[in-house]
Amino acid sequence: MKRSELELRSLVELVAHLRSERGCPWDRAQTHDSLKNLLIEEAYETVAAIESRDAAELKDELGDLLLHVAFHVQIAQEQNEFALQDVLHNIYEKIVRRHPHVFGSESTRDIEQIKGRWEEIKRREGKGFSATALPALIEARKLQERAAQANRELSVQPSPAIAALLSAPSEERLGELLFEIVALARQLQLDPELALKRATARFAQKIESILNYDRPE
Repeated sequence: MKRSELELRSLVELVAHLRSERGCPWDRAQTHDSLKNLLIEEAYETVAAIESRDAAELKDELGDLLLHVAFHVQIAQEQNEFALQDVLHNIYEKIVRRHPHVFGSESTRDIEQIKGRWEEIKRREGKGFSATALPALIEARKLQERAAQANRELSVQPSPAIAALLSAPSEERLGELLFEIVALARQLQLDPELALKRATARFAQKIESILNYDRPE
């Protein structure tokens, strides 16, 4: 196949060859679970490439992410779960469904309204405020952003340390505050990651129950 003719299906076929009897023992041994941490690493490396403003590096990292997509598709095909066409059809339909202001009758161009509508459609699809496998800090921020879009902003009473940060916001002050919290957790023999995960899960449950209560029958 010519380089100009390469497409995502070609990458899936390449992975299929790697996982065949004539392929690579390491590739054949991989599963959805065994590739999870590698996928997370590749996502972080892609973010690092974006932040470096290095187009060549970003091109390389995006290729690595696509390789993981191809791997998971191939593994799913082998287990008769789904195929590449199913993945493409699913994401196509989802994006059209969640953009009624582009593909439907809605006409808003207000970004905040668009984000709020996106969250509303997700909830209607059954995508609630559930816990994820994201790192605790990322998960907490993402959940709070989603809650804010649903007009359920988290109310925080600032401590003196937080008040100081609010009076002079900076990444350095925030980093120092987070560092102190981790140090305090270590002294108390508590796991800050687990603590934040559980606090996020409680907040998610609270928001979900409020939204379900507000939802008309």
